[in-house]
Amino acid sequence: MSFVKKFGAIYKTDLKLLRRDPMLLYSVAMTLVLLLIVRYFKDRVGVYYSLLALVVLVLIPMIFGMLPGFMMADEKEEKTVQALQVIPISSEAFLAYRLTWASIAVAVFTFVAPYILDIEIPQKGLLALMTLFLFEAWTYGLMISSLSESRMQALTVSKVLGWLLFLPPAIKLVVVWRNLSTDWSEFTAFLPTYWLYKVFEGISLNDYSNFPIALAVHLAWLIPLVVMFRKRVL
Repeated sequence: MSFVKKFGAIYKTDLKLLRRDPMLLYSVAMTLVLLLIVRYFKDRVGVYYSLLALVVLVLIPMIFGMLPGFMMADEKEEKTVQALQVIPISSEAFLAYRLTWASIAVAVFTFVAPYILDIEIPQKGLLALMTLFLFEAWTYGLMISSLSESRMQALTVSKVLGWLLFLPPAIKLVVVWRNLSTDWSEFTAFLPTYWLYKVFEGISLNDYSNFPIALAVHLAWLIPLVVMFRKRVL
């Protein structure tokens, strides 16, 4: 079977899933609404706006990473994954296909979001954030697909992981808001989103010293998940 026919077979399963559960369109709309809501409160939150903007920016890779994770969980529940093994197709190619459109969506929204939020991010900073967002979207999608055997399990896993990855910027927002003497967010330094906001903080100062550490932490999460995916999904 040719390369085009192999991915054509997967594309047909995607269309069935999207017709039954058009979550992609809902997620795109929800992301835009959240960005617009935060932008509306810019003049009301003052110095806290940059952190609030980061909180909503973190949702971009979460939302678009969740979608391929849900689709692969659906395929595991309906035994579609086993059918795809007959095509045959490598696990790497299948994973690349699953994450490509999500990556494109993350890149587009990351590029557009600063304009909607009315915040200035230089091109170098935008590329740094986009790189980390892509890694986070892949990480989130792989977590959901590897740890879930059905749509219901995927919903539960996504909620738990979502709150976990959401903790660092949320705690930092509370620390700044309450002017706490201790930065409690440092206890979440093992999470990739902690280093995301550290990079975000440095962008305005043209300080990218935390980017290599952020990249290493993201890879430390991503690589084991790719191995787990190959063992448990395909």
